[in-house]
Amino acid sequence: MPSRFLNHSGRSAHSDTSPTRGDGFGEWWAAIAVIALVAAAIVSLMGNTEPGGEIPVDVAPRVLAVLDPAERSLNAVESAFKSLCQEPVLLALELEPDCESGVITLPDSFFEGYGSTQLGPVAQEDVAAAMTTYLARLRRSPEIWESLDAIEIRGHTDPRAVRNPYSTNMVGSQQRALGVLLFLVGPSGLSEPDRIELQRLAVVSGVSFARPPAACPERSRECYPEWRRVEIRPVLSESLRRGDWSRTVQDARNAVGSTPNRNLTRNSDLN
Repeated sequence: MPSRFLNHSGRSAHSDTSPTRGDGFGEWWAAIAVIALVAAAIVSLMGNTEPGGEIPVDVAPRVLAVLDPAERSLNAVESAFKSLCQEPVLLALELEPDCESGVITLPDSFFEGYGSTQLGPVAQEDVAAAMTTYLARLRRSPEIWESLDAIEIRGHTDPRAVRNPYSTNMVGSQQRALGVLLFLVGPSGLSEPDRIELQRLAVVSGVSFARPPAACPERSRECYPEWRRVEIRPVLSESLRRGDWSRTVQDARNAVGSTPNRNLTRNSDLN
């Protein structure tokens, strides 16, 4: 491993932005079919309610059978992201992704100066090495790669500006994100296969100062460097947010759990 991977003292390359669960990644196409089946099962279950108003116990295995594939897919994605955030090269570069969302955060210190859209020379090497490893690991994780809709490069700024702070910083946040992308797909960035892949997947966005980091949300001189960052976010299919899917699964299980027999056997335990 090149020695530069081990020389990162004093630089926090991954601020704790605590992204909202499901923000930017937690959807995939199979969720549509799963939730449709869950809804149909619940409707059928309610339609078969006995005169006393209680849900018949014998429908529980059918509902659980519908929910099990959803839970398996959800668990597989969670496991893949947890594995991704332990990638040794990314850890050495201090660019490990968030373990729940897979988001990599490039801090303000990576850029050449306040308001600059250009990565510094050392940061360029680190970001190129990190993205090479990141893309390779995503390809080796079919739970993520087969449902990957985009890789979003999202810029953030702090709220300071002389005039029209939101508009001014919206442009600035987009320019920083675009600067990162153009470096990665340029001659000094990724290899040709990875460059082609990123060109296919990349989406550039900016949010001005609308989403301050959870770890330092105060409008203060101490926090503003944390506000200024660029995030690289894997975005899975657009069907349903992971949080909504999880709540739907939990609601269905709660409905099954409200039957007279609360010691229901999971379908996966029946086989």
